[in-house]
Amino acid sequence: MAKRANGEGTICKRKDGLWMTAVIIGRDAETGKPVRKYCYGKTKGEVQQKKDALLERSKGPVFIDADKITVGQWVEKWLTIYARASVRGNTYIGYRSVVNNHILPLLGEIKLQKLRGIDIQNMVNTIKDNGGGPRLAELAFSVLRIALNKAFNEEILHRLPFKTVSLPKKRRKEFIPLSSIEWARLFTAAEADAEMYTALLLEWATGISRSELLGLKWIDFNFTADSVSIQRAVIITDEGLTLDDTKTIARQRVLPLPEITILQMKQHQGRQTATIAAHKATGLPWEDNDLVFPDPFGKLQDPRSWSKQFKRMAKAASIDITFHKLRHDHASRLSANGVSIKDAQYRLGHSTTQMLLNVYTHRISGGQEKIASWLNSSFPVASINHETPLQ
Repeated sequence: MAKRANGEGTICKRKDGLWMTAVIIGRDAETGKPVRKYCYGKTKGEVQQKKDALLERSKGPVFIDADKITVGQWVEKWLTIYARASVRGNTYIGYRSVVNNHILPLLGEIKLQKLRGIDIQNMVNTIKDNGGGPRLAELAFSVLRIALNKAFNEEILHRLPFKTVSLPKKRRKEFIPLSSIEWARLFTAAEADAEMYTALLLEWATGISRSELLGLKWIDFNFTADSVSIQRAVIITDEGLTLDDTKTIARQRVLPLPEITILQMKQHQGRQTATIAAHKATGLPWEDNDLVFPDPFGKLQDPRSWSKQFKRMAKAASIDITFHKLRHDHASRLSANGVSIKDAQYRLGHSTTQMLLNVYTHRISGGQEKIASWLNSSFPVASINHETPLQ
């Protein structure tokens, strides 16, 4: 006997003598819950015929009344059900911000099935022209595209309207890595804050991300092998800050450290031990989370607050740079000093070399001049006979 397909229902006889069955014909577009229709008849065969006809008519879109759902309703559903389950907390918060501030105000009331490419184009143009710039316009478009693709795959959306949209051209501002003098100015400005100085020295030596830096624990340091293990990162969620394993296996890595960094980390550990003892002696609260760079009470530091603190320090050094750009700087210096692309990829924790090549390896100041100098010094003078004319 063939097995019934999902939703076909069992035909049964009621106490009053009628035969009946329930058939799932789709899902409600707003709630996602199954929509059932009931068939009744005097005989089992009659109900079977009605059921077969109902199943045939219900072939097509999985969702019932999909034409009624708006862009705003679907994007909210996609964000809370699908995106929340598949992306990290920081990414989800970024998506939520784009949805609330741009997609919902500009497209939210349009029926999903009636959304046109020109509507999306108007959204992109409005964001760009109102100060958001090409980067934010492209981000909003990308978030909307992911949501629309999901609607199409779920058979809620009959067509994809974004294929005709043109994105504004982005002007990438070239980042030139810091010179030795600029690095010295940064370190001098950081000396007033021992923790910032230590973090800056560790960043100079490793190029790890801001979230990875703030997620470090003392257990990650091997002072015998002079290395640090990158295992986790601080992420931002709706519930607050939390620690999460790094995104991929490639992000979990062990990095050798120079002696100067190891010495500074040991000093930092000693200062932190004294701080903890002082807290306990005076009754001040302290959470022992083993964090290397905690907040004043031992808890996780907010990456956003950390970036602002670094920005103030960099401004004091008269250097216009973000903490994230130090990661770019590290990658470029690895390249300038002959480190292979695979070794640089491992050190920075990328799963592929493409992002490293496209984003992080910036031009080192004076690099082209060094190439010219190398060409001059390597010119094969001895192999050329100046007295013999070229044929």
